[in-house]
Amino acid sequence: MAIIKKGILGGFKGKAGAVVGYRLMDQDIMRGVPEFRSSKPTKKEEANRWKFKTSQTWLQPLTEVLRVGFEGYKLNCHGFNGAKSFISCNAVHGVDPFYYVDPALACISHGKLYAGTGLKAEITAEKNVLFSWDKEGPFANNDRAIAVAYDINDHSAIYDIALAKRSTGMATLELGEYLPGAEVHMYLGFITEDRKERSISQYLGMFLIL
Repeated sequence: MAIIKKGILGGFKGKAGAVVGYRLMDQDIMRGVPEFRSSKPTKKEEANRWKFKTSQTWLQPLTEVLRVGFEGYKLNCHGFNGAKSFISCNAVHGVDPFYYVDPALACISHGKLYAGTGLKAEITAEKNVLFSWDKEGPFANNDRAIAVAYDINDHSAIYDIALAKRSTGMATLELGEYLPGAEVHMYLGFITEDRKERSISQYLGMFLIL
């Protein structure tokens, strides 16, 4: 049963015959009910399914970051789904079914905001990450840094979506949960204070926690 909330000219929610109505990203959507398929998927379809699964699994620990970092990446698309589309097209390599994500080609944010220069990361004596960047450039001083430390092998990440103001030129991300021997991949991007704009992030390398 479908429910029409705004009369005959409005959208509806639920199933009505062979169509289903729902609301997504403030838009009323209507689609057909999926049909049962008896034929086997093609090789291309199988490959796309494996790519989808690879991207989904790799991105899962970064869900909260990607919802913010990739917001607005594609029209009528949530940030996580936008990130998955980007990763699948730009960072997934291999052959069916042995696909993998190249960390150096991945991003944790994407947009037209000035990406900055001189971005670096280093492990401190206290086993934290010191991120640094040039303090001069065409940007607002109250832009915020988005920092991520991702242990792909352990499938875990430590991050901060508003680590520090860009005007500071540096910020520290604590790595208290990581044990010696962890291989941690570092990413750094920027976002405006109101979260309406973001930069394309930069990959800063893999670091071994000693």
